[in-house]
Amino acid sequence: MLGKQKVILAALGVSLAACGGGLDKVKENQCPPVNILATADSWQQGNVVAQLETVELTCFLDTKTDALQAEVQVRGNISTPGQPVSLFAAALNAQDEIVVRTQVKVTPSSPDLSLTIPKFAYGQKAAESARARVVVGFVLSAEQLAANRRAYAAHLGLPE
Repeated sequence: MLGKQKVILAALGVSLAACGGGLDKVKENQCPPVNILATADSWQQGNVVAQLETVELTCFLDTKTDALQAEVQVRGNISTPGQPVSLFAAALNAQDEIVVRTQVKVTPSSPDLSLTIPKFAYGQKAAESARARVVVGFVLSAEQLAANRRAYAAHLGLPE
């Protein structure tokens, strides 16, 4: 269920001065794992196709509220620039329940799809939610999701 092998978990260089006085960057090994959701990694509408390839996560601690925050950088490609697409990032708990979900809509101006999903709180320090994991993907219609699931099952050699 969870994603591409091509996952990059890396802390991006961010100046604390640019983030505001209440945010501290969290060490890379303290960030939740992040994956591209396998059944939401591609998007197609007509002849326009988009594909997610890599995802990076940077996480922060709001020292004033103890809220854990994540910022997600996604890269991929789109066959026809200028087509709007929506992506989501969701934090899941240990039971695979959605703790929080955020969504952005972008219109890529080049075939190289690169965007940052702005910071969102995924949990509280020292709480169960601190062990969340993050998944990213395209926001899909029911038909697009069904097509992706069929393609994924076929890729795995599973019957429909």
